[in-house]
Amino acid sequence: MIDLIINILGAAALGFLGADFLSRFDWLPDKPFKCNMCLTFWLTVVPFAYLYGYQGFLMAALAALISEIMYRWI
Repeated sequence: MIDLIINILGAAALGFLGADFLSRFDWLPDKPFKCNMCLTFWLTVVPFAYLYGYQGFLMAALAALISEIMYRWI
């Protein structure tokens, strides 16, 4: 259970950092590259679906929401 929480928090943090890094490039479209929620979801949906099956889609959505919360509070 703790591994699952760490995976979700780590994916949210990577999506947050990735969106922050990609926001510097003007030639990239805003969605999905510069939006925390969008980028985190699309980066994590395939690995989580591969690792956890159908529950991976819910985990990717949860990681996206946590990434957006991190963006608003940090």
